[in-house]
Formats: sequence, structure tokens, C-alpha cells
Amino acid sequence: MALESIDLQAFAQALSVPTQEALEALPQFQRQPAAWQFAFDLLASSNVNCRFYGAHTLQVKVAKDWDTLDEERQHALRDELVRLVVEQSDAPLNVLSKINQTLASYALHAVPDICNNFLPTVINEIEERVRSSGKHARYAGYAVVDFLELLPEELNRASIGVTQHAKLIQDIKESLPDVLDILTSVVRGLPGSRTPSSAPEFAALVGQDPTWRARAWKAILQWLQFGISKDSLFVLLLDMSLQQLETMAEHQLHDSNQVDEDELNAAAAAVDDMTSNIHMAAKHTKTIGTLMLEKFGQPWFSTILELSIANGEDQRALQWGSMLVSFGETYTEFLIRKLTDPQLSEHVSTFLKIMLALSGFPGYHGITEDLSDQPLNFWYLLQETLVDFLYDAEDNPELSQTVASTQAAIKQVYIELLKVLVSKCAYPPTNIWMDADRDEREKFISYRREAADALLNTYYVLREDMLPLLIDEVISSMGSFALDRWQSLESLLFALKSIGEAVPETESTFLPRLFSADLLRQNFMPMLQASLGSDDRAAQWGLTSIKTSILSLIGAYGEWWKGHPELLPVAVPCVTSSLSQPPLVQAAVAAFRRICDSCRDQLTGATGSMVILACEVLLAGNTVPAREQQRIFESVAEVSMAQSPVNQIQSITPLILALSTALSKSASLLEDAPKVSSTSDLEPYLAPLLNHLRLVESLARGFQFSDEIEETALVGEPESKAALTFAAQCYRNSRELRDFRTTLLALMNREVSLEIWPRDLHTNMVQIDDSLLECILSIINNSAKRGPHVFAFEFGDIVAFIGNAWNTAIARVENATGVVIFGRRWSDQCPAFLQCISQLVVVFSTKANDWQLTRPDIAEADRLLGVVLTRVIDDVYAGISREADALTTAIEQQPVIAEYIFDLCTRVLQTRYELFVDLEPSSIGRLCDLGVQALSIPNRLALKPTAYFLTTLIRLSSSDGSSSGSGGSGSGDGAMRNSIAKRVAASKLLESLWHEYGAAWLRTTLAAIGGMHPRSLLPNLSELLFAMIRHHLTTIRQWMTELLSQPEFPSPFVDGSTKRQFLQQILATRSFTKAKGIINEFSIKCRNLQDTAYIG
Repeated sequence: MALESIDLQAFAQALSVPTQEALEALPQFQRQPAAWQFAFDLLASSNVNCRFYGAHTLQVKVAKDWDTLDEERQHALRDELVRLVVEQSDAPLNVLSKINQTLASYALHAVPDICNNFLPTVINEIEERVRSSGKHARYAGYAVVDFLELLPEELNRASIGVTQHAKLIQDIKESLPDVLDILTSVVRGLPGSRTPSSAPEFAALVGQDPTWRARAWKAILQWLQFGISKDSLFVLLLDMSLQQLETMAEHQLHDSNQVDEDELNAAAAAVDDMTSNIHMAAKHTKTIGTLMLEKFGQPWFSTILELSIANGEDQRALQWGSMLVSFGETYTEFLIRKLTDPQLSEHVSTFLKIMLALSGFPGYHGITEDLSDQPLNFWYLLQETLVDFLYDAEDNPELSQTVASTQAAIKQVYIELLKVLVSKCAYPPTNIWMDADRDEREKFISYRREAADALLNTYYVLREDMLPLLIDEVISSMGSFALDRWQSLESLLFALKSIGEAVPETESTFLPRLFSADLLRQNFMPMLQASLGSDDRAAQWGLTSIKTSILSLIGAYGEWWKGHPELLPVAVPCVTSSLSQPPLVQAAVAAFRRICDSCRDQLTGATGSMVILACEVLLAGNTVPAREQQRIFESVAEVSMAQSPVNQIQSITPLILALSTALSKSASLLEDAPKVSSTSDLEPYLAPLLNHLRLVESLARGFQFSDEIEETALVGEPESKAALTFAAQCYRNSRELRDFRTTLLALMNREVSLEIWPRDLHTNMVQIDDSLLECILSIINNSAKRGPHVFAFEFGDIVAFIGNAWNTAIARVENATGVVIFGRRWSDQCPAFLQCISQLVVVFSTKANDWQLTRPDIAEADRLLGVVLTRVIDDVYAGISREADALTTAIEQQPVIAEYIFDLCTRVLQTRYELFVDLEPSSIGRLCDLGVQALSIPNRLALKPTAYFLTTLIRLSSSDGSSSGSGGSGSGDGAMRNSIAKRVAASKLLESLWHEYGAAWLRTTLAAIGGMHPRSLLPNLSELLFAMIRHHLTTIRQWMTELLSQPEFPSPFVDGSTKRQFLQQILATRSFTKAKGIINEFSIKCRNLQDTAYIG
């Protein structure tokens, strides 16, 4: 449909249908000036569709083309819109609502500058025009209530300037009492209520319809968001709302059809909002709290709620219970303080009983009910408030008098809550569980997790009173256990497990009864080893659930076992013996790890048996899932670290030998595999080796000294230094460990060079499996530590391996041409290499320590690291460059590579910036150029590490290097002089980089602040700019003056005066906090966002 020659009459006819063509053309036509008159013409039509599209067109014009109207037309438009509202008040609701939406759009532009006191004026005019038109008064009610419901929604959606929005809200808020007077008059039209005599006639008439009463409640909820400045009005509104709810409850109790669900939901939502109003709660705690308690304590409320609960009507109970929960969460302090108040204690008690009833709503959460999780957060808040109350009472004599009675009363409540939670956490009968779908089961499991937190809160209230309540029941249930009633015992075990982290390890009264050696041997172990003679699915589920809960319970008290080492020889076999049962493996391994983590020192005597367990797991193959095998190996390694190095080596040698044999076999399987076209075809041959290497990786993670001993050794603490040095010597001299390291290193070199790997047809580069490569590099990462390590390789061997793997998988230089050939998956595998090299920089570039027996002297380490870094920077630059014609586009396509290369280079600067002297100048130039380009793309992944690298470099570039920097190694004055000379040379190099590239970094940074990048990146850019100013003020002053004098730089929206002001302010401040504010303000001006909703 061509808009230039459109036939408006035919267009209107098409919209009356409407046709698809007309609907597609309408948005375009609405942009035309002629659409103004066309909208009014359509609204005069008798066709409902025409009137709707006319109203829609008028709304679009007011919203988008307001500025095209002159002042006189803007003034006159309000009268025309009010006239249209009245004309369409008896039209279908969609037409009336669209006209009201147009009137709301008008208000966004016109109030208060063109039209103040807007709402009372418009409402009075609507009422008067309806009366003079001869229409029934209820049509005025339809129009007014519809408008009052729509206006807040439009205000929330509006995108207008901050100043205009503030003025509009102020005008609206001044009319709030009149608005609420009308809306409350409507909702009080409910039979059994009394409409005020002063209420407008239209309000009383509309209030006879439950649909419009529901809309009035929804409007009240919308208007509450603007805040009721008059406190008395808020209290009166809340009181009226509660009275209306009481009337609704009476109708429900008598099965009246006078109230529909929508009305009750809307009223409950409004009360819910008022009861959770924190501002009013803080100002009028006593008034509102007392009012709510008195209402909730009346028979009507408890009756309707108890009836809903008894009948299992969770939706109806949710309607009434949600406002109760909101009140409880907001007024917890009030409830605690009034628990022993003679006037209100009975109401508080009633309230808490109702909350307990909601918490114990009949059924199984997520399967047959959805209500019982609602009060769980209340119980947490109540417990936290009790803690605060007891703390305050220590310094408050008035409160201290009620402490004992308050604690006693609240303990009784939480004892009942404990019973409720244990009952609700019990799994449903088998038939109900089996019939539940996946979503329902997940909801129930999720509820148990939330209930576990509530059980923990319960323990914090009851403390030592809680344990006997649970433990006595557990011991009794285990003594008379029957599989057909397993759910109750499992729920008790679950409750005990949930509080494990809070029970002190010194508890010596009740836990020794639960975990006595006799009970472990005679009850726990037989249950864990029990089996069924049949394949009864329901019985298997119950038995497995009980076993899993027992294992989780044992694991949850890891810290307690630490204080009772005499029980570990009985408890640990309970766990390890379960590893042979596939359904229990995950729970058994989790418990095993918890015990090992907590009881490392206490288990040193059992290291030998744990190593035997690990060997059995290794031989069992797939019987124990690979992930669980790795967790067991890591735990065994961690426990072994508590032994002396000599004993440790003796203990772990059988495991090392077994693993070495397994590695050789799995490596042979892969090496003998046929050549294939893709790595996925190698899965059957690769999987065993990958699993065994991951076990090595797990051991490497576990064979690490604590950070504490490493830190104390690094600062020269003699005992720690001696311990690390002795360990390093033992690891180095052990023939078994030395042989294993040699075997492992040869295997890793061999596997990355295998001929069986598929080759890329274009480059002839092998395509090594990502998982294998990442696993091998992770082994190097975890064994290359500042402290000694069982698997520590010689530094030269590591560098040689990385070079071999890099040439094979990432990039190879063609000897004939000198061209760099990249692997097909270079960009996916490169980050793992960069991360590994970063770890080597940390470990091998700093001062050599006595226990670092695998590293060369500092000069050789610098040389090797310089070679590696030069090669990596050059290849990464070339690799990124080949991804696209423009380097910036290439970085945008490969932001992860930029992230890791700059993370690596930042690590170099922070650890030993002297290494930059060992890099090739051309490589440093490429890195700096890459920094300029990475800084110019709005990608957080690339920009953040780039900005951090440049910030670090700039900070170091202003130092002369003579008195700071990382230390070197060696002895004597000559070594010290060489170290200082290298630092000075490095500082001069960084300073020269600043002078060569600083102007480009500055220009890009200013352009990004000025709008080239999103404002979310401003924190990183601000830190970079501040570093430039802080460390190179003279140069920056000159460069910034030149750059900001250029027209439209960094933005066409800032003039010379604004830029000069920014320059003066930013150069004058020495506070980063102030600098951020100055940069943020300048950025807003550059984006032309001042005085908009986007500011701040």
C-alpha cells in the first residue's frame, strides 16, 4: 500500500476488517502528519475496529510526535482527549483503555508545565461531561478506574528526562489522597461493606461489580509504589483493606459468590505490599504491627486459613498466607519484643501457630502442594532477629528482664518447627513418588535444600536441645527399622546432616551416642552393606536412600571426627566399603573427601590403607566413575602430605607404581590405534589414557604444601625453609619418583606427537584432542609450584615440552619459507598454553630458593622465559592477524586470545618486569600495537585485561628501577649489580614504550570514554586514564591538550569549554574516586545523556 497516494476512506475500510495489508501499513502511516486527523476520523466511526486503531494511532502520535504540536494545540489536546474518553466510555474496553493510554501519554509530556493539578481536574471533567451527556453515571466510573489503573503503568514505562519525571511524579503524588479516596470507595462496594456517603456516585455504582472492584485493587497496588507521604492515610488505607479482607473471608466461609478469585487476589496483593513496606514499618512499627496482629488474631482469619489448610486448598491458603508471611518477614523484631508482652503475646502466639501451620501444609511440596516453602525465609529472619535481640539485651536493662522468657517461648516454637520440617522433608510414599513427573520431583528436592537451611536456623535457636530430639529418634528408629517405613528414618538422618556444619567439634554428650563404635558396627555398617534378594524397585529406592543419607551424615561431621580420632578406624570403613555399590559411589566419595579434608593429620596412620583403596579403585576401572576416582586420588594425596616426606614417599610408592603401569598400558592402546579422520573416532582408544592422566592431575593437585608453610618459608622462617628443603631433596632423590617423572614426561611428549592424530588437510598440522592437551598442561600447572612437589619437572624439560607441544598443536614455522603455519584448533587450545606459561613465570622468574632444586640460575631462567614469551607473542599476534583483514576485527572475533595474552603479560610485569629486557624488540612492538587495537573494541573480555596490562605497564614506566622490583638470585656484589642494572634497563625500556605508544593509548582511551565504548566499561578506562595522569602528568597535559583541541573529539556533543573544564579538573585531582566521577560526568556529556533517565 503506497502511502503517497493512499485513499484514506479505503484505508479506513480495510482497518475495519482489518486486513493484513492495512495492519502492515498502519505503523508507517502513523508517522505521517495526516495521521493526526485520520485518528480523530476513525474514532468517529461506528466500527469498533476503526475506533480502536484510531485510538492507537492517536496514542502513537502523542507519544512520538508531541514536539510537532505548537503550544496552543498542546493545551487544546487535553480537552479533546477527555471528550474522547467520555465518548468511548460505553465502548468495548479495549477502545476505552487505548484512549486512556493516550491521555496518560499526554500527561507524561504536559504535566505540570502545561497542565498542573492534572488528576483531580481530569477526573472532575470526566464526571461532569458524563453527567451532561446524559450517560449513566457508571460510565464515568469505568473511565476513571480504567485510567487510574493505566496511568501508573505508563509512568513506569516512560523514558523521559529526570527533571520532567520528578516534576510529573510530584504533581501526581499531590493528588494521591483524592485517587485513593475514589479507589477505596470502589472496593468498598463489596456487599457487607459500607461505601462512604462522600463517595462519588460513579464509584459506588462501579463498586457493585466484582470485576471493577478487582481493577480498583490493582490500581491501589500500582499507586502504592509512589509512596504515601501522609502517614495517617497509609494506616487508614491498611485498616480499610483489612476490613475488606474480613468481609471477603465471611463470604468465602458462607460459600457466597459475591467475591471472585481475581478480586481476592488483587486485594491480598495490595495488603501484601503494604505489610512489607519497610519505610512505614520503621516509622510506625507499633501502630501497624499491633493493627496487623489484632486482625490476624481474630477468629475470621484463623478460621479461613485453617479451613483452607484442612481441605488442602493450597491456592486459597496461599492467597491468605502470603500477606501473613510478608508481615512476618517485615516485623520480626516487633514479634520478638512482643512475644512476652501481656497485651499482645496471645496474638503473637496465634500468629506463630498459623505460620507453623503454613509451614506444615499437608502434602508433599512440589508434588501435591506448593505452599509450605513460603514461610521458610521467615524462620531464618526470626532466628537472626533473636540473635540481635539477645545482643541488644546485654546493654539494655529493660530488655534483659525479658530475655529468659523470650528465649523459652521462642524455643518452644522452634521445637514445633523442627517436628514440622522433619515431617515435611520425608519422601512421599513410593506410589506418589513414582507417579510424579521430573519437574515435581525437582521441586521437592529443591524444597528439601531450603528446608535444610531452616533446620540450620532451628539449631541456632535450640543448640544443644536439638540434638537429643533427633538422635534419640534416630537410634530408636534404627533399632526397629522396617524398609516399608524408611522415609521417617531418612528424614531424621537428613535433618542431622543439615546441621552438621554448625555442631561444634567439641560436642561430647550426644554425638558420641550416635557415632559410637558399637552403633557404627552394629547398625550403620550392616545397613550400608544390606542388599535385597529381589529387584523390587520401590524397596531398592528406599534402601538406597537410607544408605545415601547415612553416608552424607557421616561426611557432614568431618570436623567432629577430627576431635574423635579413635572412631575413624570404624567410621572410614563404613564409607569406603560403600564404593563397591554403584548407586552409593558419589555419596561415599563425598563423605570420604569431607573426612580427609578435616582429618588429614588424624589419618596419617591410615595412609597405607587409603593408598590400597586408591589402587583398588584404579584396578576397578569403570566400576567407579572417573570423576569419583579423581576425587579419591586427590584426597589420598592430600592426606599423605601430613606425613614426613620419607614416610609419604614410602606410602604412595605402590600407588605411583600402579599408576605408572596403568599409564603405560593405556598409552600403548592409544599409540597402536589406527589412523582416523577425526578425534572422535579415537574415543575408545583415548578414554583410558585420558582417565589415567586425570588421576595424575588429581594427585598433582593433592601433593601441594599449604599456602601458610610456603609463605612463611618465603619470608625466611627457618623451620618452614628447612621443611621444604628436606622435602625437595627427598622427592628429587627418590628413585621411584624420579622414574615416574621421567616416564610421565616422555609419555606426554610422545602423546602430543603421535602420528595417529588426524591431520588438517590444508596445513598438515595434527589435531590433538583438546581434553588430552588441557589435562597434560594442567599437570604441569599443578606440579610447577613455589614449594617442592612430588611431580616437579626440571625447568628446561618443561620448556622443551611446551615448545614441542606448541609446534605440534598451535603454530609451526616452515623451515623452507619461514611462514608460520597454525593448527586448525589453535584459538581453542592456545589459552591453556598461555595459562601454563603464566604459572611458569610466577614460579621460575623470581628469586631462587633453597628448595627449588629443579630450576636453573636466574640468568638462564630469564633467557628461556624470554625465548618462550617472544615466540608466543609473535605467534599470537600472527594468529590473530590472520583471522580477519583488520586487526581490530580479528581481536573482536578472538577476544579470549587477547584476554589470555594480556593476562600473561600482566603477570610478567607484576612478577618480574625485568623479563621484558629478554624479549625481542619487535615482539614488544607487536604487543603494544595489539594493546592499542584491543583497547579500541567494545568487548569486555578483551578490553578489561588489556586496560589492566597497560595500567600496570604505565605505573612501572615511571620508576627508575634502582630501588624496587623483583629480586634476582646469585651471590656477591656482582650479582646484585647485575640485578640492579637489569631493572634499570627494564624501567628505561618501559618508559620508551610509553613515549612511543602512549599517545595512541591515550587517544583510544579518550575516544572510548567519549562514546566509542559502552559506559559499562568506564571503570577500566577510568583506571587506565588515571594511571597515565598520575605517572606521566607533564606528557599527558601536552597530549590531552592537543587531542581535546581537535574538533568533535572525542564527541560532537561537547564543545571546547566543556573539554577545557574536563581537562582542568582531571589533571588537578589526585583522588581516584574523584577522577572516576569527573570521567563519568564527562562521558555522559559526550553521549548527550545529561538530564535523561540514563544518567548515573
